[in-house]
Amino acid sequence: MKKEGKFMNIRVKDKVLEFKNDPEIIEQLFDNINELIQEDDLLFSHLIIDGEEIYDNFDRYIMENIVSIKTIDVVAISIVEMVNESIESTEQYAKNAIPIIHKLSEEFYQRPSENTWSQLTDLFEGIQWIIQSLTHISSIESSSDIVSDYGAWNEYVQEVSKLNNIVVELENAILNNDNILIGDMLMYEITPVFEAIVEKLSFLTSEAVE
Repeated sequence: MKKEGKFMNIRVKDKVLEFKNDPEIIEQLFDNINELIQEDDLLFSHLIIDGEEIYDNFDRYIMENIVSIKTIDVVAISIVEMVNESIESTEQYAKNAIPIIHKLSEEFYQRPSENTWSQLTDLFEGIQWIIQSLTHISSIESSSDIVSDYGAWNEYVQEVSKLNNIVVELENAILNNDNILIGDMLMYEITPVFEAIVEKLSFLTSEAVE
């Protein structure tokens, strides 16, 4: 018997689900996806809908395109993959940020431009991202068993914890328009922490490869 209406395929690893292109099934669709992910101890990453990668507002995107969607690929990764990807991304970010921080420091010693302040804002966001990534990994019960060297990981955690206090001090320096202090903090407080972060994470990534 031929099915009526349009249907779309939902692929989760090697499993395929079929749903009608109907807005009323969206909640059930996500419930089924979550069940399959949890069965395999995976973590949800993002969706690929008809070839387009979607990283947020999933239900809205599906609702707006429900009539035409043919295939939804669910990208899910293991906890180990997530931790390793997070470590590698943080290491690369910190490594790339160090020369930028040096340049920012020099600019605050002289006369910061509008672009200088914009880059400082970006640095604040980057620091928050590092802290949030660490918090996410630490919330995983088995995280201590996943990292290749827990001693190095613990030293990394201690370095990141320093950033919380530094950010508060830096914000006070900004409120007081103390550009020299901002330059000092960038050069002598944030730079050493970022260098230590790169050192600790480089050790962890090299251990993971071995």
